Amino acid sequence: MVPCASVFFISCKTEEFQPASLLVANMVVNPPVSPSPLPTGGTAVDVRWGGGMVFNNVVYGAASVTTGTPVTTIPAFTSIAGKYAKVKSDALPLNLSVAGSANVTLFNRITSFLPGRSYTAIALDLNPFYKVMIMEDDLSAPPAGKAKVRFVHAISPLLLGAVPRKDTIDVTATGGALVNSNIFPLRTFADGYSNKNLHQFALIDSGSYRIGFRVAGTPGTSPATGLLGLFPTPPAAAFRFESGKIYTIVARLHIIATGAPTPATTFITHN
Repeated sequence: MVPCASVFFISCKTEEFQPASLLVANMVVNPPVSPSPLPTGGTAVDVRWGGGMVFNNVVYGAASVTTGTPVTTIPAFTSIAGKYAKVKSDALPLNLSVAGSANVTLFNRITSFLPGRSYTAIALDLNPFYKVMIMEDDLSAPPAGKAKVRFVHAISPLLLGAVPRKDTIDVTATGGALVNSNIFPLRTFADGYSNKNLHQFALIDSGSYRIGFRVAGTPGTSPATGLLGLFPTPPAAAFRFESGKIYTIVARLHIIATGAPTPATTFITHN
């Protein structure tokens, strides 16, 4: 019995010290400051776990990268190969601070990451009212010929016109056998913050698609009938969801120097 007990002890210790994996996206917007009536993109952030630096300078609209040049330019449609960092599996402070200034904390909260699990943390809402939505990521491969996709609504209703209300949207896909098909209905700002069922990935046939946002319950085939945005916007080529790949689509705002912001997207590839 002793050898078996010894093997069990070693197995437990191996799992205990196995790291977790963390990916971070920054979707926080600065509200309008008088005299300007327009919001601005939130500050870039540094991310620390348990006091140690994990990612630096994650800009508004982007997701973390661990190799290559950090993303600095965010057009209305952005596709990012998100990268995970290995972090200690434990209950420790997750800290977001203004990039380059550890003393200016934007978010700091004890969070638990389990051994061997992968997580995406998405910062959203209006500065200084940061929310960080933490989703556990199922990175198991989808069936052949399929991709996995989920949706995060990160556009605060406080930044959208009040009449008609545009904060409840249907997310559509057009491509292959799908024509303006509703794939994520009735989504609202930060709805996954309180409903973990919305963290799960859905399956879609691999292929090229345009993703649309429309006012919930409307036909959504033109701006006059509720369409808020189509991504990538024609004449750009449709986005190809590759077989075996895993994606998160984030609805956010495209912040420009002059003029009102418009709906935009960041597509994050997890693998």
